[in-house]
Amino acid sequence: MVIAPNCLRGYACAADVAIALARGVRQVWPDLQPVSLPLADGGDGTLDVLQGARGGTRHAVEVADLFGRPRKTEWLALDQRAAVVETAAICGLGALRPDELRPLRATSAGVGQTIAAAVAAGATTVLLGLGGTAVVDGGAGALAALGARFLDCDGREAVPTPERLPEIATVDLSTARRLLSGVTLELLADVRTPLAGNLDSFGAQKGVTADNRPAAVRALRHLARLLAEAGVPRAQERFRAHWFGAGGGIGFGLSAVAATRAGSGAKAVLAAGDPGETVATARLALTAEGAVDSGTWEGKLPGAVVALREERGLPTAVIALRFTGPSPGPLATSHLIAGPAPVGPVTGAALLLGLKAAAAEACRIWSTRPPQRGSVTS
Repeated sequence: MVIAPNCLRGYACAADVAIALARGVRQVWPDLQPVSLPLADGGDGTLDVLQGARGGTRHAVEVADLFGRPRKTEWLALDQRAAVVETAAICGLGALRPDELRPLRATSAGVGQTIAAAVAAGATTVLLGLGGTAVVDGGAGALAALGARFLDCDGREAVPTPERLPEIATVDLSTARRLLSGVTLELLADVRTPLAGNLDSFGAQKGVTADNRPAAVRALRHLARLLAEAGVPRAQERFRAHWFGAGGGIGFGLSAVAATRAGSGAKAVLAAGDPGETVATARLALTAEGAVDSGTWEGKLPGAVVALREERGLPTAVIALRFTGPSPGPLATSHLIAGPAPVGPVTGAALLLGLKAAAAEACRIWSTRPPQRGSVTS
């Protein structure tokens, strides 16, 4: 048996979730020692999981947060040439309350600053975890932090937040291209959604509403046109390509100035953290996430685990605080976490007990009967 959870953003890290789930398993099967593999999918916790799997050294850096205020973050040097940067730790949702979201004013500048620090230290490959961000600027802020100049019709430089992007007439990418010459970005995306459809699927969680959505869409489309006019090959094609919408489109903008590969963050982290393919072969797997919705099946960790195991005819129990949208497949059951703690950085006793109870219920179900499509227990 394997326990392979994501973090519950705002509640508990993946490692703490895994500990609580293991206690629930042993409540039903006292002699069983499940394999514990805390995981991530490019969003929150990706840097922690990759360091646990591959080692490396953390480096502290002070950058701008999503509203331009100074904040401390870290990037991970896997070796002398490879680095990991996690966007959720720089401009993520986890640091904000819902009433603090300002998508038209939020910037990914801190991501560009962190990448610049890693490159200055010698990195030629940057694994960029994309997910859990509170920005929808398409990576324009990150480009500006790397030296790109966004100019209005009078030739004055402007800060390229979504609120200001429609005022931009041209963009000069030459400095950013020189800085990232010889650097490859590997985008570890938590969803396969294109940037063209990102706001439809994930705009609401970032503060996009019916009132500000037209402005946000207009800004992203204008950015795609600006990059195409600046001579970026396939800019409009990438705007509609899978994986480039993750993290508010940060990878889309950065692909204009560096060699870029984009793909599933969940699969990349699974490959690094589970080289023995325990998740793919265990007789039963437990996975978890804060909210399971339609986006879960677009590349997030629980969806990737369920899909991988269904290919082999193996069952999975999915545990979450909320379930909305489509149900898991025929070889997966859904289990609600009872009595969650209030949202906050501290893991509460009620949440741990809820995780334990959900894991125990999953074990009881799978030990007595085959799964029922879409069944939800609490």
